[in-house]
Amino acid sequence: MAYNTVVAVFDNETDARRAVEDLATAGIARARIDVTSDTHAGATATAGAESRANYTHEHEGLGERISRFFSRLFGGDDTHDDATYYSEALRRGSAVVTVDAENEAEADRVADVLDRCGAINIDERASTWRETGWAGSPARPASSDAAMAGSDATAFRRETGLDRETRDTSLDRGVAPDVGRSDETVIPVVNEELQVGKRRRDRGGVRIYTHMSERPVEEQVRLREEHARVERRPADRPATDADMAAFKDSTIEVRETVEEPIVAKQARVVEEVVVAKEVFERVESVNDVVRKGEVDVEHLGTNRTTGAMTGSAPRTGTYDDYAADFRNDWQTNYSSAGGRYEDYEPAYRYGSTLASDERHRNRNWNDIEADARRDWETRYPGSTWERFKAAVRHGWDRMTGQR
Repeated sequence: MAYNTVVAVFDNETDARRAVEDLATAGIARARIDVTSDTHAGATATAGAESRANYTHEHEGLGERISRFFSRLFGGDDTHDDATYYSEALRRGSAVVTVDAENEAEADRVADVLDRCGAINIDERASTWRETGWAGSPARPASSDAAMAGSDATAFRRETGLDRETRDTSLDRGVAPDVGRSDETVIPVVNEELQVGKRRRDRGGVRIYTHMSERPVEEQVRLREEHARVERRPADRPATDADMAAFKDSTIEVRETVEEPIVAKQARVVEEVVVAKEVFERVESVNDVVRKGEVDVEHLGTNRTTGAMTGSAPRTGTYDDYAADFRNDWQTNYSSAGGRYEDYEPAYRYGSTLASDERHRNRNWNDIEADARRDWETRYPGSTWERFKAAVRHGWDRMTGQR
């Protein structure tokens, strides 16, 4: 990606770092700001970032490397003397701030911030150097790139085709970006770690509804009625004293009554429903297999002897040379117990790997068994040593020639 690169020179690194803080406050990403001095080149202006390697090399001077870097930055134009000016400024103890602006508008904003922070006018400074005897390049013509920003411009800017990675590589190594280095291959060794967490999962529950229902009922009740009855009976007998006494003026009243049913309702609690939550905890074992990165180094061009010397001639070869024998051993000793050969294959392979380890050269099985067990239980925490020990031993014996 091509950037609009803005370059400014400060008398010392302290002023340059202060300018970096002002740029960050103005919203410029620190990752696009570099500070270069005679001892720290290409150091990204990120808080806490370490300075890059010191410019020292036994075959070329600091000034030559910095000059070549700026020549690449400014396009390698022979008529353009900015590379010479900025390189000389670094030699004299100044610090250079380089900012990769994403567009011209941002480049203008960056240049204004650097000017306010006290960036020096590189053309005027170069003229001062010449007056004191510097034999650098002559003053550049007014048609140069910096003149486009005005004769008093202090921050130089132009679009460069160099991407940031190429420029950083040039500064870090102290050489031009086109200088090669011997190829190297980096092999990352990755180990997996088992991380067990827990999460809450909804497994159902109960929902209680309460409501009133109606049903018809019928009860039997016995009711009583009283009725007045007047009966006249004919009589023919002499009146007695009692009869004469009863036949006085009097009033006799007989009340008639009747019973009616009365209905009343009374609510009674006949059952209680209790809703609660019970909490239980349990311990569950989580079994899994994690992978551990291993790098096996095979030395080519020579027949190597691996394993312990036990009186018989040690064998040479690889795991694949004995793969059929390992499968036959499993078929003979373990297949009847169930399971698959693939369950035991890591044990045979592990035993053969132990035999090719230089740390176990000229040692017997009894000497290494304790170390082998600890290493096995670390690599395969879900596989018990006692179950697979014999298979590991068989792989060891085969590769060391003990069987």
